[in-house]
Amino acid sequence: MLTPAPRPLPNSKPNLLLFTLTVWLGLFCWTGTASAQFHFRDYLNKPKITPPEAIQAVAAKMVDAKTGQVLFERNPDQHLLPASTTKLMTALIVYEKLHGMNGSVTIVDDDRAEPSNIPVIPGETISVNTLFHALLIESANDSARALGRAVAGSTPAFIQMMNQRALALGCFNTHFNNPNGLPAPTGTHYTSCADLMVIFQHVLKYPELRKIMSTKEYTIRTQSGVHNLRNHNRLLGYYPGMGPAKTGWTVASRHTYACSVTLGGREILLTLLDSPNKWADAQILYNWAFSQQGGASISAPADSSEPAQ
Repeated sequence: MLTPAPRPLPNSKPNLLLFTLTVWLGLFCWTGTASAQFHFRDYLNKPKITPPEAIQAVAAKMVDAKTGQVLFERNPDQHLLPASTTKLMTALIVYEKLHGMNGSVTIVDDDRAEPSNIPVIPGETISVNTLFHALLIESANDSARALGRAVAGSTPAFIQMMNQRALALGCFNTHFNNPNGLPAPTGTHYTSCADLMVIFQHVLKYPELRKIMSTKEYTIRTQSGVHNLRNHNRLLGYYPGMGPAKTGWTVASRHTYACSVTLGGREILLTLLDSPNKWADAQILYNWAFSQQGGASISAPADSSEPAQ
């Protein structure tokens, strides 16, 4: 916040030097709002960067999207809970099986799910396009069940399809118990940052899915009403270059994340699992990675709380 210049005493002349110094300090000490962006080139040649080892996530992996070069990793093969990043595999399989987002799904009672949902109503018919937007923007758990069941015939059959695809992709540290990432019996639903990266990379091959995951808000209409979907990715429209991403959070998994940032023509992908604050961790890693070629940096949001997805 700008510091106001002191008022001159009655019958005294303003102190020009003091006024100038006050304004100068106000400008350079201003913290601004959390969304204020700055670029490294506007400040020092070598700004202070937090080392990537400072992140608090149990596991992480960061790679250059074009070259595949691993820029940073921590416990990349450790089995951890994916939460709603599970929906990346759901989206990948359904999109490929349907050859896009054509058609519609008639909802059945088994499709309903809590807590993050549209909600769907048994008997209504919803377009696949609508369900995909709810799945990847609002992280709707009922959308995941409806899409999976529609493709495989039943939710158990789709879960089997998910596990088969994981093995086919070489994701040997991954096993799914449901299509949405909600809590499951211990040891039945897990992935690793390395496996999640592989799944994320396959999803990013499809421009339609990239576009949905980069959409901040989207309105849908179903039998339950008009719903304004809001992307759970808080860094979308906040961190420079933030693109497609999928978030996740439950009490047991803590924060999970798969995201893409493109700056200066370079795309860098990141997966995080079991983080107390994925927003801060992601920015530490991206600031560090892009500082080596003159990227951008902003401060992390103070509030790391998030609805269970």
